[in-house]
Amino acid sequence: MATTTLPQTGAPQLNRVQLIGIGAAVVGLVLLGLGFVLNAEQFVKSYIFGFYFSMAFGLGCLGFLMVQHLTGGAWGVTARRILEAGALTLPVFFILSIPVMMAAYNTFGLEHAVYHWADPAVVTPGSPEFDPIIAHKTPWMSPPWFAGRMLIYFVVWSLLAILLRSWSLQQDRGADAVAMAKRMRMLSGIGVALFVLSVTFFAFDVGMSLDAHWYSTIYGAHYMVNSGLSALAFIIIALTQVRRTSIFEEHVPVKAFHDLGKLMLAFTVLWTYMSFGQYVIIWSGDVAEFTPWYVRRREEGWLVVVVFLMIAAFFMPFFALLGRKPKRNLDYLALVATWILLVRLIDTAWIILPEFHTTPISALTAFTNLAAPVGILGIWVALWAFFMQRATLLPLNDPQMDALHVGGHHS
Repeated sequence: MATTTLPQTGAPQLNRVQLIGIGAAVVGLVLLGLGFVLNAEQFVKSYIFGFYFSMAFGLGCLGFLMVQHLTGGAWGVTARRILEAGALTLPVFFILSIPVMMAAYNTFGLEHAVYHWADPAVVTPGSPEFDPIIAHKTPWMSPPWFAGRMLIYFVVWSLLAILLRSWSLQQDRGADAVAMAKRMRMLSGIGVALFVLSVTFFAFDVGMSLDAHWYSTIYGAHYMVNSGLSALAFIIIALTQVRRTSIFEEHVPVKAFHDLGKLMLAFTVLWTYMSFGQYVIIWSGDVAEFTPWYVRRREEGWLVVVVFLMIAAFFMPFFALLGRKPKRNLDYLALVATWILLVRLIDTAWIILPEFHTTPISALTAFTNLAAPVGILGIWVALWAFFMQRATLLPLNDPQMDALHVGGHHS
């Protein structure tokens, strides 16, 4: 029952969400600015952490947007506008990637580059600090190539996000619905392949290369799953802000929420599988070049974080989402999703911050480590709310609107 007659209803709640995002951005960025004045090196480290964490939301939205075009379903058409708005933040986030590229060039004038591979003394033969293992990885790990790849990543992501949004809006305005759906599906097929490659190398560049001696082939896939889980949790929270509108109450069945709950459960299990699988393979291999990454994350108090993640990131959401009835209650799902987002922040901190801090206490006492994700994610939320208000809450004239009505509201 594709239709062009759906009311173009907005959600006044999105104005409040946008103001919350702007407020968080202002507070976080002001604290980051203070941190830069007090300790420029800590500012750079915190910024990389906050940027890496916040990027997961936009990337997760883009990935699921393309998957939705390829697979269809009630969950996807319900979340289409949320995903489009989240993906559209990526062109703006290129600007926020500039400090990370500046860190690679050591533009901040730090005594030691945060990315050790960017330090000329480390890769120059004959230097007292020369490291042959890192030097062997040039020119891939060099500032110009790092910045060039970052540009390529954002061009690819931005083109995909803008084209999918533009064609979706054309479909709303009365363009051939089937032809536009086919066009978006074809682009998504190509886009998913580009997405997997680009996000993998992005994770390698920004996160994994902080320890230039260590590598894991599953690191990029782990970041994609993390991004997907973050995006799913955000979608569910976002739906609580728009579900009381007339367009949602009339056209969105409980089944869509149920499907999102099942996806969140599946990604929780997948994240656990990848996290534990990576650990078992590397730790049992007992290679001196690889195990120190985990040694740092098991000593000096970091083991407490590991135990917490085992309980909070797997067991709690797994059992909370196991039943059928809870997954059909959006308010309940939103509580679980909020918890998952908090745990995503802690998990990302466990992955990134041990490169900079010996103990979790020292990581906690650096206020910029909290200011960075709050400020940068605040920008993302404000942008998301802005883009959400530039289109209808559901895609009009889309053939997949039929999926919303199969079985009625209580199916």
